[in-house]
Amino acid sequence: MKKKNVKRLTSVVPVFPYMDKLICRKRLDGKESTADLYRASCNWLRKFRGGCQLLFSHITPSLVDHFCSFLNSQEHLATNSINSYISNFRAMYNTAIRESIISRPAIHPFEHLTLHPEKTAKRAVRLETVKEIAGMDLKHDPSLAAARDFCLFSFLGCGIPFVDLSHLTHNNIVGEELVYNRIKTGTFIRVRITPGMRHILNKYASPESPYLFPALTLIDGKSSHEAYKRDLRQYNRNLRILGERLAAPVSLTSYVFRHTWATEALRKHIPVAVISQALGHTSEKTTRNYLAALDQSELDAANRMITQEIEGVMGARA
Repeated sequence: MKKKNVKRLTSVVPVFPYMDKLICRKRLDGKESTADLYRASCNWLRKFRGGCQLLFSHITPSLVDHFCSFLNSQEHLATNSINSYISNFRAMYNTAIRESIISRPAIHPFEHLTLHPEKTAKRAVRLETVKEIAGMDLKHDPSLAAARDFCLFSFLGCGIPFVDLSHLTHNNIVGEELVYNRIKTGTFIRVRITPGMRHILNKYASPESPYLFPALTLIDGKSSHEAYKRDLRQYNRNLRILGERLAAPVSLTSYVFRHTWATEALRKHIPVAVISQALGHTSEKTTRNYLAALDQSELDAANRMITQEIEGVMGARA
């Protein structure tokens, strides 16, 4: 009898207040990116409902299908964005089950779904393009010069993402190495500082700031997540301008240089295990177990092979 009462009570639990609490919890846990994804999914679900209340008992395979159709009817939404909203909706629903907010239904509303990701264009550019960017004369445009320096540091530093680069502090320099934990995954990364990286570090060195680069908007010495997203958008805008100025214009974003490093590593026949370690990937368990035995000198040698041509261009410019 008690079990039936629980099911009856959970069937009238409202969805949106629970989702809002879940989003707040993610932010408190420091999982800002997940919180942003959950919030976007929740906003589209609210739009789909047209302001009407949604109870967990309303979430059926039919409602999920109608939500999918609604998203697909939005002309500006890409397939992978739609998949992300549905996937995060499912994740929040499953969390409600795991936390005993609701009982698992006899027919899971998402069980019939199979999400097919759409292949996207390769983000990597040719090494010649990176050389051209390294040789650009940007003395009269400090904002573009900073964007150029940050993307070169990303490439020289084994594809370090902007989120990690922008949050580097003096404590992340240990001897001749850059040592940090990836913000996204927590993976521990070590990269030997190359001459080109050292040149850029020295250029932006400031004892007045705890950060190695002036890439973040700081308030009372700290950067909020919303401020970081604005800074990332500005960085990508500057990269887009740089891309338009190339002899053969290309679309540049912050992740282009991470993909380019990985692509160049593969072209030079560097083992995938070494590439995975350098990028801080954690999804390949077999690879990660193998990586634990790799010597740090192998990773340093791999990065020297990939970056030496860009180092030469930067040395000439300096």
